[in-house]
Amino acid sequence: MHSNGDILPDLIVTQANQEHGIVEVRPGSDAALPDLPLGSRLRIIPNHACATAAQHGAYHAVSTGGDVVDVWPRFGGW
Repeated sequence: MHSNGDILPDLIVTQANQEHGIVEVRPGSDAALPDLPLGSRLRIIPNHACATAAQHGAYHAVSTGGDVVDVWPRFGGW
């Protein structure tokens, strides 16, 4: 995302670990890798639910009207 919150098109995280990740242009794209100065901060949108879901102790099931209809506790300890 740009500092104004716009999505940077065709950028993907190709490698990651606890401390850092590698951001590259999606293969086959003609997009340009933006000039990101050292210290730049990006918001990374997870590509699947594992990284998102593991950060919460429970999930709230919400109706289409927006009402919480159930709370599902998360399990762990694989």
